[in-house]
Amino acid sequence: MKIVLLNAATLPVYCPELAQLLLDALHSGASVAYQRSMSQQEAESSFYRLRSELEKGERLIWIARDEQGVSGSVSLQLNMQPEALNRGTIKLLLVHRRARRTGVGKKLIAELEKAACARQRGLLSLEVLAGSAGEAFYRSQGYRCLGEVPDFLCSADGYYHPAAIYFKRLFAVNQMVRSIAS
Repeated sequence: MKIVLLNAATLPVYCPELAQLLLDALHSGASVAYQRSMSQQEAESSFYRLRSELEKGERLIWIARDEQGVSGSVSLQLNMQPEALNRGTIKLLLVHRRARRTGVGKKLIAELEKAACARQRGLLSLEVLAGSAGEAFYRSQGYRCLGEVPDFLCSADGYYHPAAIYFKRLFAVNQMVRSIAS
């Protein structure tokens, strides 16, 4: 398996495979906030729309590739507001059914965290469907639950469900700022 960071030029090449990955997640009951009835074209468009964020450096997208193609993906949205430059938000971790429980998700998160540190994003957060397998995964990666928000995520069943808000501090920003100033 190989982890690849996409850019604005390579994203369109992988949009069809990313769409298949998303559709696989929807059809297998994964806790992603998309409607189950999404078409291939709609799924491709949902990824292609991220191209401008990649161009501006506001988002990073990684894919995991194996001999059968794209087996996983994750995205990091980089906060660009001056008061929030220490933060990033994890978006849409997907692992294909064929690759679940093989370490793909862990490797994608590890790569994301390494890149977040390199970009001085010491605090990561995410929203995950409360009570889903995703919660256990993130806890096993060192993320802590901040709480739940009711009626926050519309899932594949068409209903709104509570979201659990998780965060992880990769490094203390104040320590980093002091060391840079020294």
